[in-house]
Amino acid sequence: MMKILHSVHNYFGFSGASKQAKNIALNLKHYYPDIEQRFFSIGRNNETKKSKNFIIHNTKPSLIKRCITFIFILFKYKPDLVHFHGADFALLIICKLFRKKIYWKTTLLGSDDFSTLVHGKYGYIKKSLLKLIDINNTLTKQIYRVNSQHLPLKKLVTIPNGVNIPESPSPNYKEKMAIIVSAIIPRKSILEGISFFKKNLSIHGYKLYIIGPNNAQLDGFDDEYYRKCLLLSEKNIIFTGELSHEKTLEYFRKSHFLIHLAKYEGMPNVVLEAMAHSVFPIVSSMRGLADELIENNITGFNIDSMEIFYISNFPSTNNKGREFILRKNSFQTVAKRTHSIYSRVLLK
Repeated sequence: MMKILHSVHNYFGFSGASKQAKNIALNLKHYYPDIEQRFFSIGRNNETKKSKNFIIHNTKPSLIKRCITFIFILFKYKPDLVHFHGADFALLIICKLFRKKIYWKTTLLGSDDFSTLVHGKYGYIKKSLLKLIDINNTLTKQIYRVNSQHLPLKKLVTIPNGVNIPESPSPNYKEKMAIIVSAIIPRKSILEGISFFKKNLSIHGYKLYIIGPNNAQLDGFDDEYYRKCLLLSEKNIIFTGELSHEKTLEYFRKSHFLIHLAKYEGMPNVVLEAMAHSVFPIVSSMRGLADELIENNITGFNIDSMEIFYISNFPSTNNKGREFILRKNSFQTVAKRTHSIYSRVLLK
């Protein structure tokens, strides 16, 4: 039996990286029941929880506590491979001391891509430590080009994020709705998204629903930025607060557009989710990532590549976008490729 330990920054948080980690683990469990999986998570409490599907070892972010807890788990669980969903160099060192294989997923351009890491604090040390990685999932072609400057190509793979593919919605189910599904922080450009809506969609009778954290007790929330967003609010702009995944999917099913104008991303899960639900994503160029995700003016809209935004000629459902996601990003496809890489690394 293959034993995998997933390391995430906040299993219970709002981030796309943690949600993606949970979903890929669930699909690996479904398609490959011979894999045993656990989670190591950094959060607010020291506790071990048992969910319906996994055991989650949660620890506070203190370096000493994090390392001690991680070593204890390695002794007790004895994983064959540690799958890092984001960078953690202290745990990387521990893994190599215990001779564990390392699958390292880069999650965000400008944050944990290798050029950002080696040009940041303690960059020279990090540059040496990156060589300890057995395999790096670069997530996108954009990040692949960056990371290939720091690791041999034989240590790089590009496996995109996955998405659950729902039944194709009826065009009659769609309403004049646009959504923003996001952490409420400056990097996500919520203010710009609201301004775009007011200029281009509100005048056509659309409503905008902003789904995301609405208080400081929740992950992915900036109170000062949230207040700035509220100042732009009107009667057709509704802040829902953080919703369950099931309720969020209901908004996807009803919407025509997703507005996601973040300046840079790793692989924005909400864009994939939108296209899977036949929603048209409206995005920024994201430093070139948009070209990997959408065919402009056909499966989505890159506002940095168009002078004027027209909605008069678009179909009510994004069928071509859905077909693209079904072909490239279904969790079955992503789980199959991930399992193949696990097996390859463990055979070395």
